Parts: sequence; structure tokens; C-alpha cells
Amino acid sequence: MIRFHLKVLLFRLIWLVSLPGLILILPQAIYVKRKTLRLPEASGRRAGVIEREEDLTILQTPNTPSETSMKLLHIGESTVAGVGVQDIQNGFTSQIAQQLSSKTHSNVHWHIHGVNGIRLQELIDQLPTFDESFDVVVVTMGVNDTTKLTPIRQWYQSLNTLTLQLSNVTNGPIFFTQVPPMMQFPALPSPLKWWLGLRSMLLDLEIQRLCKVHGQAVHLGAKLKVAKEMMAEDGYHPSALGYENWAMEILPTMEQHLQP
Repeated sequence: MIRFHLKVLLFRLIWLVSLPGLILILPQAIYVKRKTLRLPEASGRRAGVIEREEDLTILQTPNTPSETSMKLLHIGESTVAGVGVQDIQNGFTSQIAQQLSSKTHSNVHWHIHGVNGIRLQELIDQLPTFDESFDVVVVTMGVNDTTKLTPIRQWYQSLNTLTLQLSNVTNGPIFFTQVPPMMQFPALPSPLKWWLGLRSMLLDLEIQRLCKVHGQAVHLGAKLKVAKEMMAEDGYHPSALGYENWAMEILPTMEQHLQP
């Protein structure tokens, strides 16, 4: 724990030292924002079912859950909304559901609340009231809070608020995927990518800090592959293959915490 806190302090110090460079990076950031291709959210229903291994057909309308069913809620930003693929069935949530179904031999009923461009506090403010409970909750946030420079203290407070709020809809784990390593994004040139990469690491460390003190919260680290085929045409969001790879990377940790 002491080593972790020292790591957090070190990265915060590096961040403070890097702040004067913002003056030089700002024109580059404005240029990238203007030139980067804007992709829409994926089309399709924001709920579905992956049937257990005997028949992995994706159903458009959820069935009544059976004894071998699992209910998954996935909330977050553009990656949850399926930006980078045309059909939500090829998006991150569906890929997670497919991996869970295959490993647990369960029907996985998945539900999405994802909004392109949203920050964490905005997500909390817009989160609907769920009239059902879930076995698994996954939160994917951080890129917009990185680029829009959400203060670290506010980010952590929002993480804590969201965790407490989600604990009302699940008795199971609340998984937080890591903030993507923005220094690897093909759409971002240097030195902007390194500056945003450092900021994204700081936000991810705050997720890890939350997970160390909140019993239900679990951090889902991943060695994400950011090769060309793993990225959508905007160079900023995963492709269908990228979403599949991401889901495969986080599955072992999810499986470990879902064991009875």
C-alpha cells in the first residue's frame, strides 16, 4: 500500500512539472480536435441476450432470465455507446457478454447506458433509475475526463459517489475498466499523446485507489493492443476486433471475482 501511494505521488509530481508545457501543446490539441474524424454511436438496441454455450445466438429482445442467467449492466462513455463499430452487437458490452457466457455457461442479459463525450459527473447526473438488480456492473470512463482535465479530487469524489449509487442495484462486483492509455492512440501526435497519456494514468491510479478501499469495486487492468487493426478509422476508438481483444483481456479478473 505504501508503494502504491508513493507511485501516486510520483506521477502527480511529474504532472505538476509538465504543466508549463501545456502552453506549447495547446495549439496541437486544438488542431487535433478540429481534424479528428467524428464517428457516431453504434446503432441497435441497448439491451440483448447472449445465450449460453449450447447456442450462442444473439437475441434482440431479452428473454425471461433462467437459473443459469446473469444480468450485466455496462455504463460509461463512447466505448460503451459502441463508437468505432456500426452495430452495437459488435461493441464492447456485447463482447464482454459473449466472453462471460462462454466461460460461465450462462445466458448473459446485457444492458447499456453509454453516452458519447460524457464526463463522469455528467454520467452520474444523467443515470436513470433502474427498477431491476444486476449480477455484474461494469463502468468504462476516463477518456473525456482526461481530455477535459477534470480535477483529480473531483474525479475521485465522483468515482466514490457512483460506486455507492451502483451498490443499490447490485450485490455483486462493480468493475471499473482501466482508463485507456492515451499515449498509444494513433490519432494523437507527440508530444500531446504523452501529456494526455500521463493524465490518463493519473485518473486510472485514482480508480485503483478507490478499489483498494471499497469492497465491491474491482479494477480491470488490461494490456491493450493498439495496433492498426485494433482501432477504428478515427484512430481514437477500438474496432470490433479491438473491443473483442479488450473483453478477452479483462475476462480473467472478472471470472475470478464472479466465482461463488
